[in-house]
Amino acid sequence: MSLAGESRLTDAHDGIHAFPLGSRPGLVRADRRMVTAFFCDIINSSYMVIPQDPEDAYDQLSGLIDIMRRHVAAFGGTICQTLGDGVYAVFGAPVALENHAVRACFAADGILREVARSGRAVRIGMASGEVLWDHDSGAQTGNPATGATIHIAAKLQQMAAPNRAVMTDATARLAADWVETEESSLVVLAGEEPLQTHQLTSVRSRRRQDEEVLPMVGRENIRSYLLSTLEGMATGNGGFSAHLVQAAPGLGKTRLVRSLAASARKTGIRVLELQVPPVEPVGAVGPLHQLVAALLDGPLPRTPEGLSAMLRAAGAQPEQADALARILLPTLTDNQDRGTSAILSLAASAMAMLVRSVAERRTLLLLVEDMHWADTAVQATALSLLDLPESTRLLLVLTSREEGLNATIATHRRLGQHTLGPLSISDTTSLLDHWLGRYPGLDKIKLDLSRRARGNPFFLVECIRVLMMNGTLQGDVGNMRPGEMPAYPLPDSVQALLSVRIDMLGEAARRVLRFAAVAGPTFDVALLSRLIGAEDAGRYLPELARLGLIDETRLLPRQEYSFHHALLHEAVYACITRRDRRQIHGRLAELLDQEAFTELSGRLAAQARHAAAGALWTMAVRAGVAAGREALNRSLAAEAVSLLSIAVEANENLPVNQDSLEAGIDLRIALAKAAMPAGMGDRAMTELDRAVSLARQAGDQSRAMVGLVQQINYEWVYGSLAQALLLAGSAISYSGGEMSAHPELLIIAASCHIENDDPENALRLLEIAAGVSGRDQHVAGRYTMLNVDMMISIKKARCRALLGQLHEAEPLIQHALRLADGDRFPFNRVFVRADIAEIRLRQRRFGDVLAYSSESLSLSRSTGAPLFDAVNLARRGLALSYMGRGIAGLADIDQGLGIAIARGAALHIAKARQCRAVAFALTGQLQQAQQERASAAVLADERGFRLLGRQLPSLAELTDIAAQARSNLNLLSIR
Repeated sequence: MSLAGESRLTDAHDGIHAFPLGSRPGLVRADRRMVTAFFCDIINSSYMVIPQDPEDAYDQLSGLIDIMRRHVAAFGGTICQTLGDGVYAVFGAPVALENHAVRACFAADGILREVARSGRAVRIGMASGEVLWDHDSGAQTGNPATGATIHIAAKLQQMAAPNRAVMTDATARLAADWVETEESSLVVLAGEEPLQTHQLTSVRSRRRQDEEVLPMVGRENIRSYLLSTLEGMATGNGGFSAHLVQAAPGLGKTRLVRSLAASARKTGIRVLELQVPPVEPVGAVGPLHQLVAALLDGPLPRTPEGLSAMLRAAGAQPEQADALARILLPTLTDNQDRGTSAILSLAASAMAMLVRSVAERRTLLLLVEDMHWADTAVQATALSLLDLPESTRLLLVLTSREEGLNATIATHRRLGQHTLGPLSISDTTSLLDHWLGRYPGLDKIKLDLSRRARGNPFFLVECIRVLMMNGTLQGDVGNMRPGEMPAYPLPDSVQALLSVRIDMLGEAARRVLRFAAVAGPTFDVALLSRLIGAEDAGRYLPELARLGLIDETRLLPRQEYSFHHALLHEAVYACITRRDRRQIHGRLAELLDQEAFTELSGRLAAQARHAAAGALWTMAVRAGVAAGREALNRSLAAEAVSLLSIAVEANENLPVNQDSLEAGIDLRIALAKAAMPAGMGDRAMTELDRAVSLARQAGDQSRAMVGLVQQINYEWVYGSLAQALLLAGSAISYSGGEMSAHPELLIIAASCHIENDDPENALRLLEIAAGVSGRDQHVAGRYTMLNVDMMISIKKARCRALLGQLHEAEPLIQHALRLADGDRFPFNRVFVRADIAEIRLRQRRFGDVLAYSSESLSLSRSTGAPLFDAVNLARRGLALSYMGRGIAGLADIDQGLGIAIARGAALHIAKARQCRAVAFALTGQLQQAQQERASAAVLADERGFRLLGRQLPSLAELTDIAAQARSNLNLLSIR
């Protein structure tokens, strides 16, 4: 290839020619630009072409060229020429880009990872510097850039190792905040000084911060333990390991995991970092979208169909691929029928498959920060990852505050627990020495800072920042001296201290920071610029970042900043008057209707929140409903509750008329339906009570019935069974009697009768529900999304089993299982397996109990609707106890009981205590068994759970079980 600046030199990059000096056509439109030149070609392309049929060779070459072009385009590069086996591109022209080197490195990283997956190899060279850019070159030479930078990049590409990217020292310096590199060889070019080159090792998910260069203090034991675990995996000495780091705000969770990530990268281990935002930011893809893009080594298609095809090519089953595509790229036109509340089971399975596939090729460290803010999809994915095989070379590290973490995750048996406390006095002293240095004149300041911080490193660093801003401390980090101000009044609380930092800003900078706080903990720069003006945003955001108040957390494809710490965002927001907040929120809500922002991810949810805070009630209802439906389409029950709550409250503020009244009823019913699978039973019942009351006042029988049936479901599990039966009778009467009632209502009523130890009455209702005349006149899915035939069959099986008619029960079980497994709605599989496990438990077929409860639990955990987690764990634990694994069994039962108590699900609490009583007896712990039995008996009596009360073992039976267990232990000890 000929390079500009040389006389007709031709090399492997044939097709780019420079002109001899003086013979180049005149430059009509040209200017000087700072760019990063980028060369990439396929290694051993001749071996791909020569033995192949021309069409096959074309397909292989064009596929790799397409990968290069796609990544270059994704990060804003300009393809100057596509060669037979590579591309030549420039970042920073014809449109100037301040971050051209970073963009080039990100494109290189994406190309290298995606090509490596194909089993092929490329090499990349990058150089940053000044070029002459000819805007008219397309019509003349096809080579618009001239300069040494182009020449150097091409030479570096030629010397790069397979699947490696080499860059100049200038490129490495320009991209240093966003990439990781290591020094490579010195290169000597003709007539030039030796040139230091660097090799790209990885890209960062967020900009490097100054304090990252400081040593880790007070957390080294945990970091060393996790790093040694990871290194053991990399050398084949260990498999899957998962850990939870919990601490109060400001105690160093983020610092710990980022230090771990930096150390892991240096050893060549693949690191993926995710940070869960407290509120879904506008314009930024979510954590799961980021994870899938990283796992698939490239930008994702923009359509569900294209993404599903990519996932299938990566190994996902078609149903899994479709589900994950729907989670990541939801549309409001998705049908909200079977599958919409349970597609997470399949999507989470696809996520686990992708992670496992990557970990099979290379040891993987996956860090997920701030799990206490995780939405249902992230929680489901975490639970799916926790079920990966032991052989998976994955170190999963989650961080969370001490409160707010999903109970199922927090108590998971495979999750190692690490709690961070305040720093010791010696660690605090060490941290102060790293920040301030060891100048003796600072001893008094250090002593006071240590007293104030009380071991909280965030508070300590913020104090230092305030003293640097007011002149009390001067100099660089690690080499400071006392300033001219002898007095430095500091507050004794983090919140007050942060307020001091904010007040020290100039008025213009403070205004930008406050507008940003209203926009959110993480905010889109383009949206904020439209709000405050591009000039102010461009001037003050970098300054606020330099002061450590905000961090640049995303550069591409849309620039975003985040507040340096959640406490800092809270402090800034608290300083804004209510009137100003309302006005800014309202302006943001209106901006989100502008064409420039309508396609942004997270727009509807953000608009609903901003509109409600800005008292734009009509907009808040509209956006809240739309965003709530979108959340339900993604199986995000808890998020749907939050968004529909906004719509309900906003609707209350609208003028009262028929439309607003009907909307209020429908919104409350929708909110209750979302709240129950999210584990918010009390909230569901409150909304249902109000919905039924409003419907009856309006004389709306149809809406009143929907609310009434939802109340039955609530009382059955969370409240009183007697009340559930009473409501079921009222609902059937309200429908015109049993022969006229909706079959789904009859199934629900039959289920209540089963728990009331009345299988005969339940069978009668189920037979009516199965009748053709009772089915044709009703719309399916009015009260439940489950398969009606499956429900009738499995509930009949339970009734037959309770009546001792096991021969009749078996074909019903198998029929229900076939119906559930053949249905598109995955929650059918959860439901049927839970009931089969209950039947098998009464048959004392403990191997089957273990299998079915484990399958049901695995599916249920991944659906985002964990209604059966507690009973599945309890049954599985009891089966394990009967099979001689008492310690593991009690651990499962304890976890299930904890979940049931946290949700206030009385029926599940009673069932877990029943299992716990027997498990204690099986392990010879008679006293504990008797106590658990007594607790279960009291609850069964109070709530009317007659079947459970009858099935409780007597004290004599527990005594016999415990005696037999002790006898077995004695026999084992003799042997």
